[in-house]
Amino acid sequence: MNCEIPHQTSIMIKCFLLFFFLFFRVEFTNGQSVPEIGFINQYEQVIQWYPEINTGSHYIEKRRSLDGHPYYSSSTMENGTLSIAGFIFENIPIQYEIWDDLILSFSSTFKQKMILNHSKIDYIVLNDGTVIIKKSQPEGFIFHQNGFYREIVNGHIGLYCKHRKQRKQETSTLGLVRSYEEVQKYFFEMNGALIAVPAKRRIFSLLEIDKRTTKRRLRKDGLRFRKNREAYLKTLVNLANEQGKNE
Repeated sequence: MNCEIPHQTSIMIKCFLLFFFLFFRVEFTNGQSVPEIGFINQYEQVIQWYPEINTGSHYIEKRRSLDGHPYYSSSTMENGTLSIAGFIFENIPIQYEIWDDLILSFSSTFKQKMILNHSKIDYIVLNDGTVIIKKSQPEGFIFHQNGFYREIVNGHIGLYCKHRKQRKQETSTLGLVRSYEEVQKYFFEMNGALIAVPAKRRIFSLLEIDKRTTKRRLRKDGLRFRKNREAYLKTLVNLANEQGKNE
C-alpha cells in the first residue's frame, strides 16, 4: 500500500503551515491578539501530517534482535504534552526514543509511529510528568544527538540528565546475549549552559556550597554519590539554590 502524501495535498499542507507560523509569529511578536481556539484546533487536525512534511519518514524499530527496547522508561506510547514552535498540544500520543534521541508520535492516518521534527520541539511532558526538554550542546559532549535532556531541577542552578541506550553483549550458558544497556550522564545548568557533573571532590566548590554542612545533610538523608547519584545531586543543587536565595 502506498502511504505517500499526494503531491497537491502536500503542497496545500505546506502552505497552511507556512501561513500558520508566519501569521501567529507576527501576532505573538506584536502582542496584538491571542490565536482563536478554532484555528488551533485546525492545526491539531494537521499535526499528524506535520512530521511527514518535516522528516519524510515513519519510525521503524531497527534493532529487533536486541533484548529490551530503545525507549525511555517504557515501550508503551501514552498521551502527553508537546510544545512545538511555541504552541502547546495536550493529550497527544508521545514517546521518547533514546537510542537515536527521537521524539515519536502516532499517525492515525497511516496507523504507524512517526518521527517529529526535533528542530521544532521545545519540550515534551510524558504521561508520568517527566519533562524532556531541548538544550544546547554541552562543551565537549559527543552524545548530544538531537539535544533532548530530562529535567530534574529547574532553577537558578539546574540539574539535567541525558539518557541514551547502547548495545550490550554478554555471554551466558545459552550463548551470546545482545541487549540494550541504558547510560545516564548528569549535567548542571549554570549561567544558561550545561556543564557535565565533575568528580565528586570538585562538585562542592563548583556549586559554591559548604562541604562540611552539606555532608551532614547527605548523611542524615542516607545519600551516597555512587549509590544514590541522582538524589545526591538533586539535594546539592537544591541547597545551592536555597543558599542563593538567602544571599
